[in-house]
Amino acid sequence: MRKLSFDTPEKALEFLLDGNRKFIEGKPEIKNYCFDSMLKSLEEGQKPYAIVLTCSDSRVCPEILFDTGLGELFCVRTAGNTIGPNVLESIEYAVKKLGIKLLIILSHQDCGVMKYALSAPLYNDCFENLIYQVQSVKHEKGVENYDILAKEYLEVCKHRLIVKSNIIKDALENKGLKIVKTYFDIETGRINIIS
Repeated sequence: MRKLSFDTPEKALEFLLDGNRKFIEGKPEIKNYCFDSMLKSLEEGQKPYAIVLTCSDSRVCPEILFDTGLGELFCVRTAGNTIGPNVLESIEYAVKKLGIKLLIILSHQDCGVMKYALSAPLYNDCFENLIYQVQSVKHEKGVENYDILAKEYLEVCKHRLIVKSNIIKDALENKGLKIVKTYFDIETGRINIIS
């Protein structure tokens, strides 16, 4: 297992984006996912250096896309990377108890939740908690393309994390937490930063 430590969240982000480049080029460093080389070394605990909030879509696996091993990322996944109480508390735990300074919000191309949000009625009983958050962006910005909606929704996620959590807000303002919005292009394999 790699023992990694970064002085700043920016260096951790640079490292992860370099891992994504290796993934795209077909030259990953992490190849040996086996018990002895990976999990055995983590028996005494975890020390992840980044939190990744992303979608549950089976094509979006941060550990593979960033070329990381076990114990490196604290991943929180939910359909459409929507934020409910359990998601929020999971991220708060990673920030407060694990001291992680980098929080990546990762949306992606061809997201089923974004597609459904564009066509679903505004108030419906099906997937209500998932769709309502996304539809607020659709109606506020007049977005009609699901890939654009996924990018626009990143700002809603970031804002929601800060407004709903004193732990995250305090870490962002006083403890060096960095929140980065990113988008995974399935056609190219690239993860891009969305400013």
